[in-house]
Amino acid sequence: MTTSTTLAAPPATKAKSAKAAKPPPWRRRLDVAARGVAAIFLGYLFAALTTAVLARVLPGPRAEASMAATLLSFAVYASVAVWAFADAKTWRVWLGLTAGSGLLAAILWLSLTLEPRL
Repeated sequence: MTTSTTLAAPPATKAKSAKAAKPPPWRRRLDVAARGVAAIFLGYLFAALTTAVLARVLPGPRAEASMAATLLSFAVYASVAVWAFADAKTWRVWLGLTAGSGLLAAILWLSLTLEPRL
């Protein structure tokens, strides 16, 4: 027994616009400004704290550890700047950089407390 069925088109729904509603121009400018501030100032703080922590943690003579940490800081700062503008949410950039900076500051403080050599 063979039954033939025809496929019916789905019921018509409201046509959604292809574009999502754009935010007002001032909101977009504020978003770019917030990302710029995060990339410049928080990125610098994050890279500086990363350099300080790595200089204390890396093995080897102090001068070589400091040099290696300083060289890595350029890559860290560039990566943070790219991430600040690549992420979809501005709050995630600010949260990530402030939490990361706080964690690095705590690690640096702990390492200075336990072994106070500079």
